[in-house]
Amino acid sequence: MDAAAALARNDRYIREFVEALRICPYAKTCRESGKLQRRVLESLQQAPSVMAEIEAMPEDSVEVALLIFPGAPAGSERAARDFENFCAGLRPGLEAFYCVAFHPDLPRDLADGHRAVQFIRRSPDPTIQMVRASVLRAVRGPDDGGTRVLTGAHELSLEQLLAIATPLSLADRIAQANLETLQREGPDRIEALLSSFRARAAGTS
Repeated sequence: MDAAAALARNDRYIREFVEALRICPYAKTCRESGKLQRRVLESLQQAPSVMAEIEAMPEDSVEVALLIFPGAPAGSERAARDFENFCAGLRPGLEAFYCVAFHPDLPRDLADGHRAVQFIRRSPDPTIQMVRASVLRAVRGPDDGGTRVLTGAHELSLEQLLAIATPLSLADRIAQANLETLQREGPDRIEALLSSFRARAAGTS
């Protein structure tokens, strides 16, 4: 396992896709804030212990963590589904964080903005993203139908914003804006870009 190569692939995904296309307007602040943790793991079996370690860290030291698994199965939609199921099985064991799966083989479905989220989550390597629950609560705000203020949400990805019970109007606006970005840039070009992060880095590892 080449951890440096896996981190380099992840860097390209964050900088050249997420930040460059403003898929998440808070991504750059997250990267520069020092509250983003990244771990490259050799096996899926390491996930529970590493998650527990991250949960034990001081609240103000980490708000988002990425667990990257360069050796996890990939190459098919079945592999992506299995990885999503693996991630879902880890959620009940978390107290301070919520987690979601990213995978290079997630489907390209641009029927609507919400379905397009999986395409956006085509990371170079199978990855679990953890986001602190208190940050999600800050984004969600009071459940009174009023305006939500995105306080302290700079580490959130599109997936986190859509995964929590935010107002439909906010979720729809985020999803629609990113779908329009994908359509404007061209889905084929975006697919080639996302594939290049994986293929180019794999050729040098």
